[in-house]
Amino acid sequence: MPKYKVFISSVQSEFSKERQLVFDFIRNDELMGQYFEPFIFEQIAAQDANPRQLYLDEASSSQVYLLLMGKRYGNVLPDGISPTEKEYQAAGEGNAWRVAFISDLDGQQREEAEERFFRKVQNELSYRVFSNPSVLVSLVKQSLYAYLKYKGVIQALSFDEQTRDDVSMADIDATKIKDFLHQARQKRGFPLAEDSDPVTVLKHLRLLRHDKPSNGALLMFANDPQYFFPSAVVKCAWFLGTETVKPIEDYKTFEGGVADQISQATSWVMSKLSVRFGQRNMEAQNEVKFEIPRSVIFETIVNAVAHRDYNSTGSVQVSVFRNRIVVRNPGTLPVELTKADLMKEHGSYPHNPYLAEVMYQMGYIEKYGTGITENIRRMQEARLLAPEIDLSAEFITTIWRDNDATESSNVATNIGTDDATNDIDNTLVDKLNDIANVATGSTNVATGNLNVATDHLAENKRIVDEIVKKKVHSRMSPAQIRECIIEACIVEHSIEELALLLNKAPAHLRNRFIPNLVADGILLPTKPRHTKGQTYMTNPKLDK
Repeated sequence: MPKYKVFISSVQSEFSKERQLVFDFIRNDELMGQYFEPFIFEQIAAQDANPRQLYLDEASSSQVYLLLMGKRYGNVLPDGISPTEKEYQAAGEGNAWRVAFISDLDGQQREEAEERFFRKVQNELSYRVFSNPSVLVSLVKQSLYAYLKYKGVIQALSFDEQTRDDVSMADIDATKIKDFLHQARQKRGFPLAEDSDPVTVLKHLRLLRHDKPSNGALLMFANDPQYFFPSAVVKCAWFLGTETVKPIEDYKTFEGGVADQISQATSWVMSKLSVRFGQRNMEAQNEVKFEIPRSVIFETIVNAVAHRDYNSTGSVQVSVFRNRIVVRNPGTLPVELTKADLMKEHGSYPHNPYLAEVMYQMGYIEKYGTGITENIRRMQEARLLAPEIDLSAEFITTIWRDNDATESSNVATNIGTDDATNDIDNTLVDKLNDIANVATGSTNVATGNLNVATDHLAENKRIVDEIVKKKVHSRMSPAQIRECIIEACIVEHSIEELALLLNKAPAHLRNRFIPNLVADGILLPTKPRHTKGQTYMTNPKLDK
């Protein structure tokens, strides 16, 4: 079969060594040399034809385009564009698969034109950062290998399809399978009955190969997933400033199945954010909202856990700063997508398709290929900046908080009262302003008064409870009790706390309400199933 043409593009003088190194690697590697034919300027003999047009023709006819970027933009042609950028454009017009490799400049500045070009590439492509030539060759190898998988030349199982020699069905928790069936039938009309045996369920989900549970089955349903995959956890850290420096105010590592990790991490992040009142209109009650929509946090963590590279020893990391939330996952974009594709509705090419399907059936994923665009829409509705995506090393999502990062005071302006506001409401609004001050980095933090910050969850819970208490009365219908539970659990509550709030016996809620709300996907446990001291939060997917 014909080889795929690889066009290697850069400012020649800046990357002469690296260009030759990549060329030689592709030519001489046993696998890459079999399928790829590299092209660089240095290998072309003098010809009568216009050399510049020859290079553009080669770029436009290539199947793979590799761009190396550093400090220099290169000589500018009469139209003000460098040869390298023209090659980049030609490859794009020819529908080549384009990947950029960015040199780590270690604090050095790019030329102004190169900086502009870099921003353009950054917004259009997946790119990787290299610190030396050997790292560059390794990244090129990974990229070309991914391209061969995409073209179907190499038949490789996704991570969640693969199996291990040391597993059996004894490693699967039947209770987790049962919980999944109940929720999936409620959310998606899953066809298997709730009393289906675990083997039948895993076969239906294609998570059983050669009578062994696959990696996807272990990640979702194992008794102890971390025994098999120690790095398959979500690590969360809270910093009071804007940099990753000590002291870390709070740090948690969430383990268990991936669904449990998502619920726990989302609940933890929400406990660090401020709540606020919406403006009073015709309603008697103020609407309670978090400074960032819960569904945005939930969706971002879902994406990180479901689509990460589980071959990596890295973990999903969630960092809460004074001005932003940063979610990192060890993974890259699939070959089929560019960064620009993420900003619009696009096809779905998950790294772990069978794991993603389980999460879809549970209602954690609403529609394939729309997660990031939905987050953008939700943030716009909340008058906040759209999330930022960085693909330089890992898949990094930054969610800007409602504070000085947007040069606005949305928290303060959205806290509204009217002449009918009673003394309790006024007290709550004052406390909300205190919490908002912490979220926006007010003098409370600067002066070391951290009392409000270190008890954020308790303050948020108290505020929400005051609102719910106004709806509680002695003759509440089941529907009214259900609605109060849902509203209270925008901040996590235990059954005992809900019983005290609603003046009901814990057993009454435990037997009649909580299991059904969990099964319907309305409430999410914040700890692994059947954990002592379990608490619940309202499913962020209910935010529309």
